[in-house]
Amino acid sequence: MDFLTYFCAMSLSKKIKYFAIQVLFVILIFPNIALGAMQSESYVIYENIHHDFDGPVIPAIAANVNGLKATVSWTTNVAADSFVVYSTNASVPIALSQEQGNSLKTNTNHSVTLNRLSPNTTYYFKVKSTRVNGGATLSSAINSFVIGADPDVIVPEPTRGGGGTIIIDKTDKIAPQITNLKSEVLDAKSVRISWTTSEKATSFVEYGKSNAFGSVFGAWTSALDHSVVLLNLEPSTTYSFRALSSDSWGNLGESETLNFSTLADETIIDKPEEPKKEDPAKPIDETVKEPSIVNNITESALAFFKKIFPEVSLNEVTDQQLKNVESLNDLADLIAVPQLSGQPKIEIGADEATISWTTDIDANSQIAYAPNDNYRAGANEPYYQIVGNFEEMVTDHKITLHNLTPDTSYHFQIRSKPRIGPTAVSRDYTFATSLETINIVSFFVQIISNEEVIFKWVTNKESDSTVKFSPYNNNVVVSELQKVVSDNKNTVIHEITVTELQAGVYYDIELSSKDSEGNQAMETMKHFSTSEDDLPPVVAQVKADSTVFLDRSNKTQTIISWVTNEPATSRIYYQEGVHGGVEQLAESSELNNSYSKEHIMVITKFKPGVVYSFRVESIDSGNNTTLSAVHTFMTAKQKESIIQIIIGIFENTFGWVKKLM
Repeated sequence: MDFLTYFCAMSLSKKIKYFAIQVLFVILIFPNIALGAMQSESYVIYENIHHDFDGPVIPAIAANVNGLKATVSWTTNVAADSFVVYSTNASVPIALSQEQGNSLKTNTNHSVTLNRLSPNTTYYFKVKSTRVNGGATLSSAINSFVIGADPDVIVPEPTRGGGGTIIIDKTDKIAPQITNLKSEVLDAKSVRISWTTSEKATSFVEYGKSNAFGSVFGAWTSALDHSVVLLNLEPSTTYSFRALSSDSWGNLGESETLNFSTLADETIIDKPEEPKKEDPAKPIDETVKEPSIVNNITESALAFFKKIFPEVSLNEVTDQQLKNVESLNDLADLIAVPQLSGQPKIEIGADEATISWTTDIDANSQIAYAPNDNYRAGANEPYYQIVGNFEEMVTDHKITLHNLTPDTSYHFQIRSKPRIGPTAVSRDYTFATSLETINIVSFFVQIISNEEVIFKWVTNKESDSTVKFSPYNNNVVVSELQKVVSDNKNTVIHEITVTELQAGVYYDIELSSKDSEGNQAMETMKHFSTSEDDLPPVVAQVKADSTVFLDRSNKTQTIISWVTNEPATSRIYYQEGVHGGVEQLAESSELNNSYSKEHIMVITKFKPGVVYSFRVESIDSGNNTTLSAVHTFMTAKQKESIIQIIIGIFENTFGWVKKLM
């Protein structure tokens, strides 16, 4: 029997098995032949889904100059995106280059127009295209074009003997010169930095505990004389700093690096508190019975306590328990401590941490914390300071610790005190902040015309600059039409000019910066338009958190925060006492000109245990102003014992108690 006859006699299942074995044999022994057989003009089957594709082939590149613009054109053999990398440096170093282009990967004919170029300048460039499945090509040859004189700035110059013209280049290429850089230490936590510039420029200070800096603060307003106050510094600490000023053309001037040292803070706990001396004429014994008070408690007093105890405890307080009270200590023992719910939830960043927990009854929210170096285990008060909301009574608690040091271990303790009764105190917990990450500290938008916008932003670390913008069509973002403008130079002051916007069109704008380690920060603006902005910013989530420093002076610090729906300035108006919305509050903080959507202001002038009214103000880049409603809160009080609280209740409720004492 020949093979054909034998094969035809096989059952269907045997034929399939035989065929599968033959195919497997060919793939294993002759993979190249197998792949050649598994393809056609319309498809290719690859044995490895991680195949590395070659970048597109770029056969020819051309450049056409028109005034202060240049259009670069090229083709690719497959569909890809379109970017031009260019610089005035003949070697086109990536670290000093700029990029413009289109991220749409559907074209084989590419064209990118470079805008806002400088007259009388030679530019060198390469083109870059990436195909859909990842293969990228950066042209190896360096091409160039020359931007001539700007015809709008040619001014005839009269001469003696022989005619001629002088070409005046109005493009500013010189960075502001920074002089008279000074630092003035104001107190333990604030320093004023001042300097002058050779031309009007912005005012920023880059500072940190080393020459790597890590923080930036300042204002986008232009001036010749500059002054920036750095707040929330650490006491007894040496900082490095330098001034940064950029002119209207984006040229950035940097000063030399100097140092300053903050003063020692009197509020730091560095010594255990001395015991208070008691007045021998007025001895205090909390265990002494006070029959004159107890015997005068009437049935109305019993009804009063039965009314208030359910608010502070889930336990029932019976008439008999109240009648058995023979001293103030007995009364305090009846008030249950709030129950804290298990392990707190912690959200940790590089310079802040948010701690959440719950209690079974309404109580305030406090966090006592200290960095590991300042934690004093075994002391009566082992922590450095207390932060929290001391007046708001809730069962769901959340407190954010601000201005923490990156990559640092902290100890903390949860504390919750009801209106009446003892404070619930957790055990000691620890957390460690993460390594410092790159962040966009603030950003600002300067609309030049309906087509041209300058985007400016500040990062806490040196990084590159990229703006991506995608138009809306029928209220839907068309990501395929996204365009990109980049500057690969690493800096903390970023400025990108976009000149291809259209009047009446809304865009999604993405600002991003990537540092040398590849970490990226990003900020997005939805529904951005160059049309006139008539709407003021929307203020929300206004919150006041009070801080108590644990020393004998009981100094307070209040952090007021809010958010806006667009970048805006920050200022607080405030006044002692309760005031209505039509009244103008007497005092205000300094205006913070940094444009941001997240606003945090620190005030240290408030008195402890005093009610204040305040309003927050934010002004956007279109000079539209929003002033919030009046908010009222009480600053943190000095510590009170349970005896003081109980006596206070008696004094407020039964006037005769005060006369008996």
